[in-house]
Amino acid sequence: MKEETIKGLKHKKIAFADVIKEIGLHTVFCAFSFLISRGILPGHILPFGAAVVSAAPADYVAAAAVGVFFSYIWPAAEIRIFRYFAALFAIVAIKCILVAITKHFTKPIVIALTAGLVSLGAGLVSTVGYPQQTVLAVVEAALSFTAAYFFAKTINAYPAMLKGVKGEELACLLITVNIVLIGMMSLNIGGISVGNILAIAFILLVSRYGQSYAGAVGGIAAAFAVALSGGGLAVALSLCLAGLFGGIFARLGKYAQVIAVVLSVLFASALGQELIKTVEIFIESLFGSALFLVVPSGAAKLLGKVFSPPAKTAGEKGVKKAVTMRLRFASSALADVSNTVDTVSAELSRINCPDFDTLLKNIEQDACSGCTLRVNCWEGRKADTASSVLEMIKELRQNGGDTEDFKMRCLRPERVKEATDLHYSDYAARVAAENRISDVRSVVSEQFSGLSQMLSDLAEEFERDEAFDERLAAKITTALKNIEINPTECGCKTDKFGRMSVEIIAPKIRGVKYSRMKILKQIEVLLSRDFEPPTITESVDKVYITLTERAAIRISSGVCQIASSPSGICGDAYNLFSDGKGRSFAVLSDGMGSGGRAAVDGAMASGLMARLLKAGFGYDSALAILNSAMLFKSTDESLATVDVAALDLYSGRLDMLKAGAAPTLVRRNGRCSVAKSTSLPAGILREIGFDKAAITLRAGDVVLMMSDGACADGVDWICKELDTWCDKSAEELAEHIAYGAKRRQTTPRPDDITVIAIVVEKAD
Repeated sequence: MKEETIKGLKHKKIAFADVIKEIGLHTVFCAFSFLISRGILPGHILPFGAAVVSAAPADYVAAAAVGVFFSYIWPAAEIRIFRYFAALFAIVAIKCILVAITKHFTKPIVIALTAGLVSLGAGLVSTVGYPQQTVLAVVEAALSFTAAYFFAKTINAYPAMLKGVKGEELACLLITVNIVLIGMMSLNIGGISVGNILAIAFILLVSRYGQSYAGAVGGIAAAFAVALSGGGLAVALSLCLAGLFGGIFARLGKYAQVIAVVLSVLFASALGQELIKTVEIFIESLFGSALFLVVPSGAAKLLGKVFSPPAKTAGEKGVKKAVTMRLRFASSALADVSNTVDTVSAELSRINCPDFDTLLKNIEQDACSGCTLRVNCWEGRKADTASSVLEMIKELRQNGGDTEDFKMRCLRPERVKEATDLHYSDYAARVAAENRISDVRSVVSEQFSGLSQMLSDLAEEFERDEAFDERLAAKITTALKNIEINPTECGCKTDKFGRMSVEIIAPKIRGVKYSRMKILKQIEVLLSRDFEPPTITESVDKVYITLTERAAIRISSGVCQIASSPSGICGDAYNLFSDGKGRSFAVLSDGMGSGGRAAVDGAMASGLMARLLKAGFGYDSALAILNSAMLFKSTDESLATVDVAALDLYSGRLDMLKAGAAPTLVRRNGRCSVAKSTSLPAGILREIGFDKAAITLRAGDVVLMMSDGACADGVDWICKELDTWCDKSAEELAEHIAYGAKRRQTTPRPDDITVIAIVVEKAD
């Protein structure tokens, strides 16, 4: 019995809440209708009352009619009001009858036709014999038709407004709001229009969250409302520019947006050449801007949800298949380009490369013409002559002289020497140029090949992602709007291992910082899963937010660098980062030499490799692009080692990839092992590759990466330190090894030292 009583009380509470909600909605419709129908246009016509009653949902027709009725009573002394009452009652009657008969009456075009025809009929009946009034009645009916259509579209879009509106729905909503403001534009306080102030504040709010498109549409709608109310060309132009500049400068922050709007309003109003009107519009813009700046955060959140466009959500299998096919096709096309470049390069090298036989013929023609021994030297003893010329070339390259043996057999040794010097210099220059061109062709081919491999890697990764959930992506978008983040794109996917990840793109707005903890809390509560703190990456105008499901292990890392140069510039560079997909990376690069030049090479190598890996490209394709960049970065020799450690935080798999890098030490299960590299650094040869190794780690294991300076005295002592190391932080371990290596350096020119310690821990 007690339980039944409690259930009954709950039902009563819910019913009471529903009653309060309905009362609130009826009140809103009544007030909304009152304000809209207050819009008196030039010619003393009231077109919007019939429109709003016609567009009102069936349950709220009575509330809308009451609001319009009282609005009509107010201006009754100045306007022939009886035709409006007749139109009002006619529309209410039609709605009550037709809504029960046909479902088509809820369509915007049917609602608009009802409002337009009823207004036209009432207007024509009351203006018989007055041609000018008849024209106004036709105009009034057209405005009623148009306004009813906008109102109906806005009301139909209401249930989904918190997910964001765009396109036609956004335009209808903005026009509806500005029609409401028409009734307030005639309300003046000392020459200052309340409606204009509200219009400017509204334009700023819309452009703040809807960016350029919403700002421009809002400005045009406000200008149209001013024109209808007879506010003047200067005010209309001011509001148009306010919407345009408000949207353009929204990304720079609200203060920059306010300044842009105020200046645009001042400029536009000054074109009217009426000083008093210019001052009034300028003051209205200041008040409107102030109102915009003091809008409560709750209202700002609500407006952000409505006016920010709905986020694009990643589609399902059809889209994935289409994108994968396009990526593979592009990869194949680039591979074909690479092969074509190789083929053409080889053919051009064969055709254009200088021939040594041609060199000998040129020397003979230049030096031996008319010599009595020419036939003997170049026919009878051609091999000996060619050998002597080669010896002379060798002597010219080394000492600039000639050979004594050649003088004994040649009648014109000086002429042969001069001809050899001349033609060999030209030959050597052409060979060097052809080699350089061939190198360039090869690098271009490698670039195409690397891009082809990158696209292939992206296609494989995209194909492995099992499912995109549009429903969850839409929910995530709505949840983020509660913390004033309005995504433009959102994707929620689950890979073949059941790991969920979320990728979000939001506009970058100056002065707005996205809280990682707030984002994490919203998504964890919504999806009922534990996620890692989000990775937030900013570009010029966008913010990329990536979250992955919490992994089984986590890492703590520590880095210690000791520069060998007195300037303190270290030639080693490193990057520690997560790719947002459950993998943690450490990239270490050691530039050639030490000091500033080495620092540039190391920073370029580690930075470019890190950026390519973050973008999801494969190891080999990323190394190919990096190597090409290092080869042709400058005319001087430029090289750097590349050392990559990639740890999967779900499985514990550690991939170690080295290009000329120092050894990596791994302590697993209490025992230390060494991973060495025999490959070349990036920037030496065109074709290089990684030395690769993989191992599975678990909590308590340690990874130690280092540059050459740290292992100058070998790695045996480091292994002993790792064997005895326990219960210290990764930072302490890195410092201990780095300074131990510093004490062991005995060469006059010591190398830079960098040590990265990574400790695997169990996730909380």
